[in-house]
Amino acid sequence: MNQHDWGKLVAGSSRQYVHVVRVVADVCRATRCSLVTASLILLSASAVAQQPSVQQEFDFDIPRQRADISLTRFAEQADQTLIFPYDDVRTETTSRLVGRYPVDAAVKLLLAGTQLQPVFNDQGALTAIRKRDASIGDSQMNATGKAGKAGIGATMAAIFGAPLAHAQEDIVIEEVVVTAQIREENFQDIPVTGSIFDAATLENNRLLEIDDIARMTPGFASSYFNNSSPSYSVRGAMNTFSQAGASKPVGIFIDDVFVPRYSAAAFELFDVRQVSVLRGPQGTLFGRNVTAGAIQVYTSVPSLDESQFKVQVGAGNYDLQEISAFASGPLSERVAAKLSVSQKNRDGYSVDRFNGRDVEDLDSFNLRAALLFAPNDDLELRLMADYATDENGGKGYTFVSSSDGQDLTGNDGKIRTTELRVPQSYDRDIFGVSAHVDRTLGAGTLQSITAYRSSDSREYYSLGAADVTLPSVSTQFLKDDNDDPDSFSQEFRFVSREYDGFDYVAGIYYYDEDTDRYLGDVLLGADGNAEFVNRDFFVNAKTQSIAAYVSATIHISDKFDIGIGGRYTSEDKDVSVDYVDNNNNANNFMTSPGSSFSEFTPRITLSYFPNDNVTIFASRTEGFTAGGFNTETNNIDAIELGFKPETIIAYELGAKTAWQDGRLIANLTLFDQEYKDKQEGYLLPGSYFSIFNAARATMTGAEFEFSWLATDALTVSATYSSLDAEYDKFVIPGGDDFSGNKLQTAPESSYSLSLDYRNDVERGSVLAGLSYTWQDKYFTGASNIPEFLIDSYGLLNARIGYTWSDERWRVMLWGKNLSDEDFVRIRGTSGAIAEYYGPPRAYGINLTYTHQ
Repeated sequence: MNQHDWGKLVAGSSRQYVHVVRVVADVCRATRCSLVTASLILLSASAVAQQPSVQQEFDFDIPRQRADISLTRFAEQADQTLIFPYDDVRTETTSRLVGRYPVDAAVKLLLAGTQLQPVFNDQGALTAIRKRDASIGDSQMNATGKAGKAGIGATMAAIFGAPLAHAQEDIVIEEVVVTAQIREENFQDIPVTGSIFDAATLENNRLLEIDDIARMTPGFASSYFNNSSPSYSVRGAMNTFSQAGASKPVGIFIDDVFVPRYSAAAFELFDVRQVSVLRGPQGTLFGRNVTAGAIQVYTSVPSLDESQFKVQVGAGNYDLQEISAFASGPLSERVAAKLSVSQKNRDGYSVDRFNGRDVEDLDSFNLRAALLFAPNDDLELRLMADYATDENGGKGYTFVSSSDGQDLTGNDGKIRTTELRVPQSYDRDIFGVSAHVDRTLGAGTLQSITAYRSSDSREYYSLGAADVTLPSVSTQFLKDDNDDPDSFSQEFRFVSREYDGFDYVAGIYYYDEDTDRYLGDVLLGADGNAEFVNRDFFVNAKTQSIAAYVSATIHISDKFDIGIGGRYTSEDKDVSVDYVDNNNNANNFMTSPGSSFSEFTPRITLSYFPNDNVTIFASRTEGFTAGGFNTETNNIDAIELGFKPETIIAYELGAKTAWQDGRLIANLTLFDQEYKDKQEGYLLPGSYFSIFNAARATMTGAEFEFSWLATDALTVSATYSSLDAEYDKFVIPGGDDFSGNKLQTAPESSYSLSLDYRNDVERGSVLAGLSYTWQDKYFTGASNIPEFLIDSYGLLNARIGYTWSDERWRVMLWGKNLSDEDFVRIRGTSGAIAEYYGPPRAYGINLTYTHQ
């Protein structure tokens, strides 16, 4: 029998048994022998050698690797008889296993986070099968977890392909493994709230950027004021500051490396294996501290065991042309590499009718590479690098009316035309390198992440709503925005073994950011013949942060866990501002303020596991965003005053549940978050923009997610979010009182519904999908004036395709915003009223070839 059909069966002194079972497996597959016959042969063969007790302890030393190799080593080290189906097992990756354990505990640790389930027969022989094939119910298991005779019969049916009366009921939704708490864990088992998107979901639904992810995630909203200043809001917590001296409460991470500025965060999601959106304060468990939430992007990693090549080409309306390619595999027994590349071009969704230039177009190129070194079983080093460049003709604001809403002169009635006249432009380069080291020790794993990231974005755009020569437009604000951050980070983590009573994670983190920023402002008036403002800001901001964190989980019993964690952060921020007033040199100034901030942010969780299908948890978490300086105002006092840190205290009560024998997953979280010293920006009566700690705010709500395997071919998924986010106190000194107003970019409700269909036919499979997302209205400013109200909207997306039976070729037709919904992303009120609309209906076709 070929070992590519069946796994190696190794049992020390039982090698004769191994040969026997291999022959039996081969014969049974060829002759379709009966379930009873196969079961009897397996039971007889297992008696050839005496199996060790499942409670007998052995020393194990097995690295993280492909499951068939890990299981073979496990059998050797435990002198254990083992049989498994190679095709099912080889696609999984097991955890590291180092230390002395009983056999039954060791195999559970080894297979944690996989879709494999260990089953022992009455003689102690071990089988590893996929959970979807396991029809062994609680009534068929004894107290030690060994399978009874009915259990081994079901096991043999799964292995040898014999039909099962209830096989359809045994198909389940696959387990989602995350590193939200650094160690790999089943997401359903941990007290963390979030949404997880795997590679297949991203590709099938064309979730190409974080903006797409937001529509499918409860409690997460995004908007764009311009290319280099996206706004991300989690449960209403966010700010719109682009100043180099300010921080963001929502953090973006790529392969556990913090992205320092939002000008480099709106990248394309290609060659990505998982995206996790973690809601609520983060930082106790990893890297850079963030107050509102973390978006974790994990790219693919090379394999030491398998080679893969994939290429995809596509085309669509607006002259869309895209191509991507991916290659990965071993270079030697201990070295593997991967390389991925993507190129995309598209015409603009809009055009400036005064100069004929496309806006909302796209021209992008992305490159990612990685090397994996595993010099021995206890050491792994990954070197990763990425480069991206993209450019377009700017964002499209379409003119609506004069600022009072009365004069429509210049409005041509078309939402896909702009009236800006100035030749807008945007181009950006992003570069990053990182080294990830995992060293296995007796007590756990020591991890090191060393990273450097750099980006350079340049954008010239009109903040004003339309060209100032229109009689209905009073002024036009032009912006020349250049953002050049560089950052270095070093993180050390220690991830303990999972002991019977507790486990823990501890880490230290160092972060150094140096950002150069230039902003040029020109305010035109009098039909463009006057420059009311012509000024330049030359800014440098340096940030140094040192943090230490620890998180421990105490296993009170099989049903109760207590989690205790904390993080101490110390941060220094120094800025320099060189302000030049080109209309009046007497107003020029230079200043270089600095400040230090520190905070301890604790976290405590309680988890209750009433059974294997339910996790109920409660948590209290504090989050911290450092203070800073407003580096883009013409008032030196406002710069030097600075602003204090903001904090959030978040309370969560949640339930993660599985129903219908794993065919339905339903998760619900209730939350209450208290914002203190919220950082806000506004225009003071003296006509200059200021940032200071202006508000207290409260966010309460609920988030619901479920996924249901309705049939073997159809999966139904849905999300829903309810949010009440308002300012408890927000009074502008000498100005308005916004207390009681809604937080900006905080829709009161949102939901999504998606259908995923796959049906096998004679020579392949038919693939189809349908999704609908809806978002409630919200304000884009704390004043809550009607001009800042964004109406609710819903988007319909669909796809249909076919994949050949060998899974090498796939063709897919796709469409996004199929109802051609005209939805507003942002409104501008500078000099006039204008609206920026989201993408129109888009459709296309992709052809994919995969070989492995």
